[in-house]
Amino acid sequence: MKFTAFPSLNDQHANGDEDEYEKLATHLFSGEPMTILKQVEKSAEEKEADRKAKEAKAKQERDPLASTEEEKEEIEKVNLKEIDRLHYHVRAIENDCHIVPQGSMKLNQKHEVQRNEAFNGLRSLECFDLKCYSHFRNAQQAEKKAKMEDDDAIFNRAFLDDVDSDKPNGCWSIQTSNDYTTAIIRNNVWKGYTAFHKKETQEHGGIYVGDGLKNGNFCFMI
Repeated sequence: MKFTAFPSLNDQHANGDEDEYEKLATHLFSGEPMTILKQVEKSAEEKEADRKAKEAKAKQERDPLASTEEEKEEIEKVNLKEIDRLHYHVRAIENDCHIVPQGSMKLNQKHEVQRNEAFNGLRSLECFDLKCYSHFRNAQQAEKKAKMEDDDAIFNRAFLDDVDSDKPNGCWSIQTSNDYTTAIIRNNVWKGYTAFHKKETQEHGGIYVGDGLKNGNFCFMI
């Protein structure tokens, strides 16, 4: 196998009702990164015609009464390829699923997030309660963002987004291991993501092993 970095994120196709990534969320990947999923780029002939038209326009005498402000260049649309979709889904899974036990991360005096070296794990009652877990991402919930810069934010272990407020209801499920020492947490929208935390220890983590498909119909299944 040869591993390479993703190209820059192509977010031109993630716009509201025209979100192509959402439309393709239930389609399997083909495994061919350069496969074009949506063709938007102009053909070579169209590009050449546009170039000639711009050159002709540039040669024309500018109207002295016209605005002297520079015209904004039109952002050139690029094709949506499978590699773009894969990159987008990796980030979406990371955003929606990467969770940590509350207290395992902290805000330092500079209000920067870092590991909490004093964290010794959640106790039994907390370990198996979704209310005691947070998303490991930039705060997105309005209440969390508003309080992030407060002076006492560094003393709040729940400064990150709450997992138990995720929608739809039931998108997370939590179970205990056979020996009742470890919480096993699964995401039901991105099936294949599993997190764990062993009570009263620093051990916690998560992994995604799945087909990359989003279960957008989960809210109709509960």
